[in-house]
Amino acid sequence: MEINKKRIQKMRDIIYQNLMESYLPFPLDTKLYSSWTADLPHGGDTVLYTSYMYQISGILKRYEALFPKIYRLNIPRRLMTASKFLIKPDDGELKRAFNILNSIKSMLSGSNLKFGYLYDQEPYSGALLLESGFINEYKEYGKKLYNFFSERGIKQIITVDPHTTNALKRYRDFIDFDIEVKNYLELVNFKGTGDYVIHDSCLYSRAMGMYGSIREKISNSGISASENYLVTGKEMGSCCGGPLSLVSTKDSEDISRSRAEKLLSVNKNVLVMCPLCYQNLAPYVGNIKDLAEVVS
Repeated sequence: MEINKKRIQKMRDIIYQNLMESYLPFPLDTKLYSSWTADLPHGGDTVLYTSYMYQISGILKRYEALFPKIYRLNIPRRLMTASKFLIKPDDGELKRAFNILNSIKSMLSGSNLKFGYLYDQEPYSGALLLESGFINEYKEYGKKLYNFFSERGIKQIITVDPHTTNALKRYRDFIDFDIEVKNYLELVNFKGTGDYVIHDSCLYSRAMGMYGSIREKISNSGISASENYLVTGKEMGSCCGGPLSLVSTKDSEDISRSRAEKLLSVNKNVLVMCPLCYQNLAPYVGNIKDLAEVVS
């Protein structure tokens, strides 16, 4: 795998500068992406925080495809923020994302939790910086993000995906970040149906130690999970390939295909809990669902 360091540096600069100016890594229609709900209170000391991950997961690869062209053509960053670079998901992708978020909202409300939402003021978490290894930029953006939340009186953040959860929790390793971060899977119980093989998010299962607790909740819900230690064991489960896509599309796709084949050897139905895992495995799996799509 050949790595173009200059291209990656330019990508870093574009993402970081955009975040520091607008709290967004690239142009996003925040009014559209926050329109999945209208009945939550604005703000509050506890907020449900999407970081737009489910909403934009279907278009991330299209943005990733732009970066080589931006580098090759030396497009100025200011033009990257122009409306012509605004990529929108298709209606089906957006409807699915909105349904998932509403399912998560219902699970939280059903657990008697009270929370608000920042709507189109919601900032991005900074996960791209952390997962790309841009640690200095991640720390600086984290300070800005912490001030954003603190100024609004936010004391607890409820996250909906592993990348956002990890990014917010890791800030504590580098800066003062005393806001409590809870993933929704830590807070809810649910009922569900179906027979699946679980593809674990690497971040949930290993970085955050949620492998056992997630399986316990799935088992108690009524969902049947097919297991094969070599495929789904905590130590043996492999990545969906997504994090590599910014560096090498081909290698990322090869890993995704390989992971899908292993999962399908256990069960033809695949269950995920991450919007990026879904996007990377879906091209190779006939029936793949997010957990929030199969619960009640």
